[in-house]
Amino acid sequence: MTDHVVSRLIVKRAELAGIITKLQRQIDQYQADLTHIDGVLRILATDLDPETIRPKRVYRRTRYFARNELSRICLNVFRLAEGTPLSTDEITAGAMKAKGFDPNDAVLRESIRDQVGSIVKRLRREEMIESIGFGRSTKWKLS
Repeated sequence: MTDHVVSRLIVKRAELAGIITKLQRQIDQYQADLTHIDGVLRILATDLDPETIRPKRVYRRTRYFARNELSRICLNVFRLAEGTPLSTDEITAGAMKAKGFDPNDAVLRESIRDQVGSIVKRLRREEMIESIGFGRSTKWKLS
């Protein structure tokens, strides 16, 4: 039995090492590309320090919702609340209920709450909803 376990661990280690090597090559290429872009920026815009440019967050689609589905669900949760201000946790619970997810799944709830947080901030910027309060106690309602 030990030989079988050791051989599987060797195979798994080799697989992970290969993935790391491939990703390291990609990182090296991205770093070289970034260095070249920084050089051109320093030539074309002498007053700009490329290091001050904030990195753009890479959007990663989740497998739980289709495109714009969570935004639509959140707006529907607001409509069902009939003007009652809702916390991000309450919106998350409503979205999970609408989708039929287990409300006791803490990992899933955390993941969806992060997404709901981004959505309510965008909806506020678009003036579709308004915020009441500040920080963790912020509540949201339709404008």
